[in-house]
Amino acid sequence: MEANNNSLGGNGFRQFPRKLSEKEKILLYSILPENKSGYKLYREKIESLSVIGIGRSGEGNLILGKENSLVDLSDPSMPIFAAGVSNFDGNLYNITIQEELDDEIEIDISVVNKITDNPLNLISLNYSAWNPGDKAPGDNSFVREVVFLPGKYIIAIAPVHKKIWVHNIENKINYLIPLSNYYNHLMLVKKIRDPKIALKPNLFFSNLDSYEDSDLVSAFLLYNKYFRRIKLDYSQFQAKQNQSKKNKLFSIFKKG
Repeated sequence: MEANNNSLGGNGFRQFPRKLSEKEKILLYSILPENKSGYKLYREKIESLSVIGIGRSGEGNLILGKENSLVDLSDPSMPIFAAGVSNFDGNLYNITIQEELDDEIEIDISVVNKITDNPLNLISLNYSAWNPGDKAPGDNSFVREVVFLPGKYIIAIAPVHKKIWVHNIENKINYLIPLSNYYNHLMLVKKIRDPKIALKPNLFFSNLDSYEDSDLVSAFLLYNKYFRRIKLDYSQFQAKQNQSKKNKLFSIFKKG
């Protein structure tokens, strides 16, 4: 990697294994809040690892692992663990950190150098820093919150950002949820088969007001059953459904 105003280091940064540079650490830690237990643990994991090679996208796409490990790109990319935009040294950087797999973490640090890369005209943005009750990071736009396990999890939807995440109240982690997969399961829940709606995920945000909280929760539960973004005991939801059916049946007989 040639040294320039936007690069993270000189040619030595292509020699592996190596330690993360101070600049790389600053950028990565900027989206891993130290005051949140889940993200603090990830800081500690990253601190213990070395850069062992380059990922599929090259340059700023790096693989962190144990010093003597070899990069294995045969596995599919893991879900995004943290994401944001950071202003540093006069440049704006897009940063993503993927979930750990077998003591390896894939990261990506790239310079935002086009207006189209920064549609919200942000100076900085950190989805990890969001807490229940907050507006959307970076621009203070509206966030819809849906509690689906009181005291444990909240679904957050930021229409302007076109982002969905699930907030873990215990460890404060915000798990970013891919729109397409979530939307597919929402269409299954709603039994919508019209291709003009079902095949256009971006309609989700413009039609957000048309979905009940129960629709959004059911869609996430179905999505999570297959993609396992968070650990859930599905038996408790089944119990609630059974109780709800009993209540409805009792209500019918009572009216009769």
